[in-house]
Amino acid sequence: LGGETEEGRIMQRSSLFSRYKALGATFVEVAGWEVPQHFAPPQAEYHAVRQHVGLCDLSHAGLARVTGADRQRFLQAMVSNDTAHLQPGQGCYAALLTNRGRIVADFAVYADTDAYWLELAPQRARPFIEAIDFYVIADDVSFSDETGQWGLLSLQGPEAADLLALACGQELPDLPTYAHTICTLAGQDVHLIRRSHTGEDGYQLLAPQVVLPQIWDALWQHQETCDLRAVGVEALEVLRIEAGIPAFGRDMTDETIPVEANLVEAISYTKGCYVGQEVIARIDARGHVNRQLMGLLLEGETLPQHGDVLIAPEREVGWITSAAYSPALLQNIAMGYVRREVQTPGTHLEVRTQD
Repeated sequence: LGGETEEGRIMQRSSLFSRYKALGATFVEVAGWEVPQHFAPPQAEYHAVRQHVGLCDLSHAGLARVTGADRQRFLQAMVSNDTAHLQPGQGCYAALLTNRGRIVADFAVYADTDAYWLELAPQRARPFIEAIDFYVIADDVSFSDETGQWGLLSLQGPEAADLLALACGQELPDLPTYAHTICTLAGQDVHLIRRSHTGEDGYQLLAPQVVLPQIWDALWQHQETCDLRAVGVEALEVLRIEAGIPAFGRDMTDETIPVEANLVEAISYTKGCYVGQEVIARIDARGHVNRQLMGLLLEGETLPQHGDVLIAPEREVGWITSAAYSPALLQNIAMGYVRREVQTPGTHLEVRTQD
């Protein structure tokens, strides 16, 4: 689906766009998509996720599908985590690196019976496919960009499982993170995935865009029972930063080494060779990197911007990547890269804003 803005630009829209307008959403552009920025005051949406459950549309996320008889062997040789052991219904976190150990894309891997599904950051499916296709020679493996064809709904909060049990008419299976199964919702077979984007209990529902309105309605009818709120990307950003979850394009770029961004969960040190593995092994042997993504508590009311420089005491020691006001801590917080020699908790740094 697509829509034209007042400026005449064409942006993609979820099949839920009319429902969002009916709920009074304010919209913002994210990666070429017109998505809800917020429905209610963002802090109300924030507290819904922290205390009850929030429903958000992540259909603008990148989505790729890997097929072919050699898909298991090929993916295992390419990415940073051990994917060869994944059985249908299992998943993990991984990354594709350059031969210099820099991140091309980070993603969740979901193993299906005849394919892998990869959930990536917005606008990263195409660069990922172009990069990994370079290594395909005589292998029976294909990568397809499925972004926009499928809808991805996320339920985040302590009552997420209760809401899904009501909507599905049965108790949910006990799924570990990144595991997935098929459930029936609104008469549709839906991929149910265990994944959090907020630090709270979280689930995702993957289904074709065309049936997304039916799934939304099946969940929304339990709104009052579970204190459900629709949540926009503004509140999600605050929740993400509080949870310390890095985002590609803000906290990571194609010049970032995964260890610098604390992507420990995405790396196997025992699986053997993959693209960029030698760089990661050297860092592991050395025992440290020179800079690392850290959480920062900020004094004062000024919220720093992406790229603002960190100073200690009169030299540059890092920079800000993401910042937000934290309703949990009642102060501004940030994430940023900090040099190793000033990473001791409690170290006082100054922020120099950009001109």
